[in-house]
Amino acid sequence: MGCGSINTKFRREKSLKSNGTQEEKKISNVQEIVVQASNFVRENENKFQDIYRLGRCLGTGGSGEVKTCFHRETNIKRAVKIFRKDLLTNEASKANLEKEINILKTLDHPNIVRIYEYFEDSKRLYVIMEFCKGGELFEEIIKRQTFSEKHAAQIMYQLFSAVAYLHNLMIIHRDLKPENILLEEKNGDLNIKLIDFGTATYSGASRARGEISGTAYYISPEALVGHYTEKCDLWSCGVIMYILLSGIPPFDGKTEDDIIKKVTAGKVNYEINPWPNISEEAKQLLSVLLCPESNRISATEALRHPWVTSRIDRTVTNKEMLNEVLSNLRNFHASSKLRDAVHTFIATQCMAPQDTKGLKEIFLIIDKNGDGKLSKEDLIDQYTEILGAEEAGREVAKIMKEVDTDKNGFVDYTEFLKAALNMEKVLSAENLKTAFKVFDRDGSGSISAAELRKILEGSAPSDDRVWNEIISEVDQNGDGEIDLQEFQDIILAKF
Repeated sequence: MGCGSINTKFRREKSLKSNGTQEEKKISNVQEIVVQASNFVRENENKFQDIYRLGRCLGTGGSGEVKTCFHRETNIKRAVKIFRKDLLTNEASKANLEKEINILKTLDHPNIVRIYEYFEDSKRLYVIMEFCKGGELFEEIIKRQTFSEKHAAQIMYQLFSAVAYLHNLMIIHRDLKPENILLEEKNGDLNIKLIDFGTATYSGASRARGEISGTAYYISPEALVGHYTEKCDLWSCGVIMYILLSGIPPFDGKTEDDIIKKVTAGKVNYEINPWPNISEEAKQLLSVLLCPESNRISATEALRHPWVTSRIDRTVTNKEMLNEVLSNLRNFHASSKLRDAVHTFIATQCMAPQDTKGLKEIFLIIDKNGDGKLSKEDLIDQYTEILGAEEAGREVAKIMKEVDTDKNGFVDYTEFLKAALNMEKVLSAENLKTAFKVFDRDGSGSISAAELRKILEGSAPSDDRVWNEIISEVDQNGDGEIDLQEFQDIILAKF
């Protein structure tokens, strides 16, 4: 990335879906192109200051700082992590930064922070991310001291969901703590976003190295000796849950050595206040989180625990919005790869948080098992309430065909957003012009096959004719490229 010896182009990570076991198949026709939000998370070759204006400082760290920033064209507020190159002093810190961006690019979950793009100049690297108004969960804990069991369960459900999603992708976070969990809003809303993947790794990747990563209060006993499986994240979840309910960590001490000794011993005190007044269900869940690794439950099992399920409210507060979303899903048609790509770009890069907040709540309600994606069964359950079982089955089959554009058998969060959003708002003239500028990478006023390829090809190789075919579908004047008018015509067709 130009940070001293850092390569500007990020190394391509192994495919998460194949876990690096096989080469990706060559794309031989248009239908094999998979459009994902990660296609649009890339280095912006403009100057950061030309695209964003800086706001206030949110925090500082060892290699830089986090500030608010505002997109100059749309005025959307975001956060920017600014890394000073002179402070990235070793190869490990550079590699961790590359890895963090590559991991974040692949993640698509409502409780994990979204990354938008990154910039680089001679002195700094700028990583643009979602802005969360509510600040760190750590600060909220200090303010409240303790949370009710209902509120604690609301937070833990979201955290377990995000962790289950990561573990399904073979990713271990390794540094779960309240400082790495943000609240979306200031108004007491407890919707969270998981951040900071700087020490995250792929399952199995760190066992051979024997490295120690994490924070003393939250690190698991086995991680203290450099042994990592995904279960280390569940220990950290247990520590967070204990703190939410009691206001103090389960393993405390005057020094880090004192804390580590208590973590190693693993004895949890439920005799002190307020534990006598906390439910046995809560203590039972903690007993299978703060325990030896071999006995520790998974995030998926934690989501099904009675303490969690009995305290999660799945009542739809805005039934009018739910009905609109269900209607939009039924009526969504991608119709072409270009149109699907534009929908994906606008849904993930152009919409303000207030445009998607209600949709996120509906997504989480439909997602019955909390795995961060909608299965066919999730959708059938929802549509059966309004259509009956037989018609619901038929409608959901159509929805899966149109909305599940990566064909993984689920409606992922971005797929849900692009289909559920109000099309009038999504396909506004302003959004279409913004999208056109992104696809027209050289600013020539038209989109070439080569430019489409750069954005949508991903890591799988492809034939030139695939991209020429997309162009020819749209190219009305036969010049081999797509101008703004042709671009708008194809996107708005059948709207």
